[in-house]
Amino acid sequence: MRGFAILFIGLIALSLLGCGSVSREPGLIKVLPHYLDEHGRHTIGVTLIDRDLYQQKLRNDPAAVHGVRYNVNWRGNSEMTVRLELRSTKAGVALLTLEQPGSPESGGTWTPILIDVDTYKKFGQPESWRVTLWQDGKQVAEQASFLW
Repeated sequence: MRGFAILFIGLIALSLLGCGSVSREPGLIKVLPHYLDEHGRHTIGVTLIDRDLYQQKLRNDPAAVHGVRYNVNWRGNSEMTVRLELRSTKAGVALLTLEQPGSPESGGTWTPILIDVDTYKKFGQPESWRVTLWQDGKQVAEQASFLW
């Protein structure tokens, strides 16, 4: 029993040692696409369940969708450009590319990229996406959806 307690305390100590260093290397952490309603909302409640149920409702009713916002969580140590590329479910629609500049804060940074209602109606529902992070004209990170 004593050996188990010593092992457990040792594992906790090792995990705490690793928590002190925060990587400032440029990178993409997460990309969250959200459909928006006519009021610009992606949820009607405060919980993740509310958000997920509302997103499902909007996906099932394309007439209720009035835009899409991609929230991109990234980290870096200087000014970056977040580039979003989208493929449409509509046949014959060209690739849509949007860029948004971002500046770092402590830890990670969220950068929203909005597709307004007019662009959404012309482009159609996004089928797949790729987000890249650019620093001084060089790509430093990439994250893509499964279908990209």
